[in-house]
Amino acid sequence: MSSDNLSTRPRAKANEPGRDGSPPVTPQLLRQVRGSARDRTPEEVMSRVGAALFDGDGDDVAVAEELVTQSLDEILLALIALRDDETHGTGLMEDMATLFDVRPSPGTVYPRLHDLDANDTLARHDLVQTKQYAIDDEETATELVEDAMYQHLTIGLFLHAALDAV
Repeated sequence: MSSDNLSTRPRAKANEPGRDGSPPVTPQLLRQVRGSARDRTPEEVMSRVGAALFDGDGDDVAVAEELVTQSLDEILLALIALRDDETHGTGLMEDMATLFDVRPSPGTVYPRLHDLDANDTLARHDLVQTKQYAIDDEETATELVEDAMYQHLTIGLFLHAALDAV
């Protein structure tokens, strides 16, 4: 999604910083975090998110396993899009462990990869001892990732706005 598309989606008004000092989520912050993802690895993208949201200390942020599992298809698509190699199941599970401190089981990840391949969203390349995945249908992959992002952002902004009432 280009930065111009930010204005086509409904978005919450910028809030005051949270109690933890986190910055308000603004279109400028979203553009700063997004940067140029095509030129970055998953680690560089997560580092940029941590720097923008947690004053450079995003390394200690753990994500609930249920949240990762709920958005597993979209996370797998994002990781595959950010990687030129290591897009096999084991490499993707290692990425999730490194980035989110979540270790989904092969019995969770591989069926999702197979379904995305069967839906023609991913293309599978059979190598000697493994299968590598690549985005096959960029439009569908973009829609899935973008829809998940807006759903999570909406919930996050709602929770952020409710902090003062807690």
